[in-house]
Amino acid sequence: MAGLAEAGRNLGTGKMSTATTIIEGMVMEGKLDAGETPVLIAGHFTGELNANEVILDPTGVFNGQINANRVELGGNFSGKLITEELSIGSTAVIDGDLKSNALVIELGAEVSGTIGRKS
Repeated sequence: MAGLAEAGRNLGTGKMSTATTIIEGMVMEGKLDAGETPVLIAGHFTGELNANEVILDPTGVFNGQINANRVELGGNFSGKLITEELSIGSTAVIDGDLKSNALVIELGAEVSGTIGRKS
């Protein structure tokens, strides 16, 4: 188990990594409660994600539910999203139920589904 703990550390600093990263090519399924740690998804994630900040990279694919304070979508998203601030990039392909109190959609993004205010 010591090897797994060391894998999350920054090289040479001894400090834990500042973000949870699902790298390109990685496939994860399940529930992730990241707390205050930002989450970057460049691979595939299916399930439920709870975090302060979530960034879906243009190479990322997400299927499920995201609950976060701030979300940036640049990849493929399908599911339900609840957030205070949502930014949808020009490379994003979205199909789902989106709830946010602040919304930015860049020209070129493909968005289908429902968009409403977070209650």
